[in-house]
Amino acid sequence: MKNRNVLGIKFFSKLWHMPIFIIFISVFICGAIIGSVTGKISSITDGHIIKSFANEIVEQAIKAPTLTDALKEMLSVCMWQFFIIFSGFLSPTSLFICFFIMIKGFLLAFSASSLFGVLGFKGIIISLCSSGIAAVITIPCLLITATACYYAVKQSPKNKKYGYFYILRNQKSVILTCIAISLWCSTLKLPFAYAVCKFID
Repeated sequence: MKNRNVLGIKFFSKLWHMPIFIIFISVFICGAIIGSVTGKISSITDGHIIKSFANEIVEQAIKAPTLTDALKEMLSVCMWQFFIIFSGFLSPTSLFICFFIMIKGFLLAFSASSLFGVLGFKGIIISLCSSGIAAVITIPCLLITATACYYAVKQSPKNKKYGYFYILRNQKSVILTCIAISLWCSTLKLPFAYAVCKFID
């Protein structure tokens, strides 16, 4: 079966013409807004809990990164990519993809907001080093994977049991590129975060 809608690596250049990509960005921003507000409230009402959470992140950040730390970061990246890909089996697909994207935005913003509420400017620096800078690359990769999976579901032949994967495999260059970039970024942030956090500690 030849599908003219399968764009392969040209998928990247077509993203801004795909309404669902803009919707996914909006969903992520909504999750981030909710997470930011929740984190700020939590830093006020549950200060001791957030303080403990912040201290744990600081202690982790100032430790020299090990191979185990790198593997954990890589596993975390793969886990989120897997969640998005797995959403293609769930119905309605768009709802579950939006759910995972919103949760990701919520967690990132909650962490940054709560750290800022407890540690001030130092908390922002630690948040940027521990997840924020990497997120500038990994989040777009996640949104691109989500878009590719969404269109794979929409274009998959209904009479084939594994029609979703039949179409998704034609987007493997896009998805594998996103995963590879995310893995690279997730491990590269470890020595950078360690250097910055040791400097400000």
